[in-house]
Formats: sequence, C-alpha cells, structure tokens
Amino acid sequence: MKGTPTYVLSKCGLAALVLALALFSLPSSSPAWIFGEVVTIEQLSFHPDSIKVPGDGFAVLVVQNREDGPILHEVISQSLFESGTLIQVMGTGKVEYSGKRVSRILLYPGEEVVIWFYAEKGRTYPFQCNINGHSMQGTVRTS
Repeated sequence: MKGTPTYVLSKCGLAALVLALALFSLPSSSPAWIFGEVVTIEQLSFHPDSIKVPGDGFAVLVVQNREDGPILHEVISQSLFESGTLIQVMGTGKVEYSGKRVSRILLYPGEEVVIWFYAEKGRTYPFQCNINGHSMQGTVRTS
C-alpha cells in the first residue's frame, strides 16, 4: 500500500539499485571519474608517475604517502599551484601557502591530499617531491 514503510522502502531501494546500475554501466576503465586519479608514493617514487585527465573541466588528483618508514614527502607544482588556476586542496597533509597561493603540501606516511583543479585542455601539470634530496617527478596531462 502507498504510504506504508514497506512501500516507501521498496521504492527507495529500487531507485538506489537503478542509480547504482546506471553509474557503474557508464564507460570507464577506472572509478577515477567519481573519485579522482590516485597517485601513491612508495619506495621514493610516484605510482603511476603520469596520468591523463579530460581537458576543459574539473579534475581530481589524490596523492597518498604509503611509505613504510617515516619518510616525509612534498607535492609541489609550479603550474598546478600557479596564480589563476582554480584549485581546492583538502586532506590530512599540511598545506603551505605563499600569500594566497598553495606553495607545497607535506605528507607523512599514511596521509593524503585531494586536489580539485580546473584542467585546461592541452596543458601539462608536472608535480615533484624534492624534499631531503628526493628527486621524484610526476605529470598530469590533459586531453
């Protein structure tokens, strides 16, 4: 009967099932279109060290420090953090600023950062970790 808890639950359950099937049937090779591209830091390198995102739209980059030892890493990017780039940074790492601009993000093991940014078509956004003599390089490319 309409209005009964069983009727409402069955309709909500059906709607949730339809939504889930619709979302997961969309063409995608990974869940990145929902959660972002994940880059892990392990054994003093970025994995993967190059990712591709659609251009002229918002992209999400997640960087996770998964080092076994107490190794501090940074994420710096001249182009990604440049003035004029639409960007939002959140996570468990420490965000450092130069004025109003993000200058770098520090990540201890187990910490992560989520970077939302407007990815311009045809651009490349290199990022690095140079702290304590590290020489780690990564790249975000747009299509």
